[in-house]
Amino acid sequence: MAGILNIKNVIRNFCRKQDEVITPLFRFVWSLIVFMSINKIFTYNTLASKTEVVILLAILAALLPDGFMFFMVGALVTLHSFSVSLEVGAVFIVIFTAIYCVYVRFFPKYVYAIMLVPICYVAHIPFAAPIIIAMVAGIPGLVPSLCGIVLYYFSLCAAEVARLLEVESAENEIEALKQLSEVLVSNKDMYTTMIIFAITILVTAILKKFSYPFAIYIAIAAGTIMNIIGSILAGYVVGEDVDATLVLVGSLIGAGIALIIRFGQGVLDYKHTERVQFEDDDYYYYVKAVPKIDSEKAKEKGVKKSSDRKKPSEAVTETVKDMIQNPTMDVPGDEEMA
Repeated sequence: MAGILNIKNVIRNFCRKQDEVITPLFRFVWSLIVFMSINKIFTYNTLASKTEVVILLAILAALLPDGFMFFMVGALVTLHSFSVSLEVGAVFIVIFTAIYCVYVRFFPKYVYAIMLVPICYVAHIPFAAPIIIAMVAGIPGLVPSLCGIVLYYFSLCAAEVARLLEVESAENEIEALKQLSEVLVSNKDMYTTMIIFAITILVTAILKKFSYPFAIYIAIAAGTIMNIIGSILAGYVVGEDVDATLVLVGSLIGAGIALIIRFGQGVLDYKHTERVQFEDDDYYYYVKAVPKIDSEKAKEKGVKKSSDRKKPSEAVTETVKDMIQNPTMDVPGDEEMA
C-alpha cells in the first residue's frame, strides 16, 4: 500500500506543479472522447464527422468553459439531425432547449454527467455510468444523467427514422413521424433506464454521505448491487430480455472506476478516527474527523518528535474553529488535511 501511495503522491504533485499544462491537456482528451462518441451515435453529416472538425472542436472546448462544450455538442447533433430530416432537427432543437433551460443554464459544471452517458453506451458499458456519476457528482448528477439518457435514445430514434426514410414511401414517412412523436412519450426502455439510473445514483450518493466507517465503499457496493438487480427486474417487468453479462460487467467496471476515483481523492484511515467536541457562545460542536492515509505525511510525522507536534484532536479542533470563525477561508486541500 505504501508503494502505491507513493506513486499516487508523485503523480498528484506532478499534476499540481504542471497544472497549466495538465488541465488543458486533460480537457482536450475528454472533449475529444465526447465528440468522437457523439459522432459514433450520430453518423449522418459528412462535415460534422470529419476528423479535422472534431479535433478543432476539442481544442476549443479545452480552452473555453464547460458550458460551451454543451453548445458545441448541440451544434454537432443539430447538423446530424437536420441531415436526417427537417422534423428530426426540429425535435432535437426542442429537446436541446429544454435540457438547457431546465438544468444546464443553472448548473453548467455538471455538463460532463450528460456526456458520460453516451460515452458509456458507445463503450458498451452503460450500467457503469450511474455508479461513476454518483461517486463524482452525487445527487446533483441525477438530472444531467437523465438528460444523457434522453440524448442517447434520441440517437436511436434518429437512426430508425433515417432507416425508414431511405425508401421513399408514404407509409415510411408516416412511421417516421410516429417514431418521432413517441421518442419522449411512450418509450418504455428509456423510462426504465431512467428509473434504474435514478435509484442507483440516489442509493450510492446518499449512503456515501453517512459517517459510519467505510461508508463510501459500502455505498459503491450497494449501488452496484442495486444497479444489477434493478436492471434485471426492470427487464422482467417491461417484458424484454436483459443481457445479464452486459449488466454485470458494466456495473463492476463502474464500481472499479469509482474505487479508483476514491483512491485518487484519498484513502481514509478509519482506525485513527478522531472525535472532538467544543463550544462557543452560540453552539456546541461535535466533530468526527477521519484522517487520510498519506505516506509522505507519515514519513514527516515519523521524523518529528512526539513532543514537537500537536495531538490530532487538538489540530482538528483548531481547524474547525478557524473555519467557523472565518467562513470565507479556503478549505484545506488533501496535502494539509491528510
